[in-house]
Amino acid sequence: MITVSIYRAKSIINGFIVEGHSGYAEEGMDIVCASVSILSYTALNSINLVAGIEPENISYGVDEETGFMSLRTLVNNDKTDVIYRSFIVGIELLLEDYSDYITLKFEEV
Repeated sequence: MITVSIYRAKSIINGFIVEGHSGYAEEGMDIVCASVSILSYTALNSINLVAGIEPENISYGVDEETGFMSLRTLVNNDKTDVIYRSFIVGIELLLEDYSDYITLKFEEV
């Protein structure tokens, strides 16, 4: 199962962690894993390319073998908020049909 943890301080979202594999299908054919991956990588790249957050203000880690990605922003703006919220919308839409394979939780940091 994939676990997605959203990190926020008060009402400001400042990152997320994605952990695990969905187990929906075999590697290379798993549409749930692929969907979560594309949402995660799009958010990561958009934080820099769309929101304009400089690389030194972005903390991230990736381990594709274990299905791990962490993303934290040390600086946030209106665009980072939209990017994080769009990521959450994508995960919530996946949950509508694949809730046996994904968990979403929110944590205060």
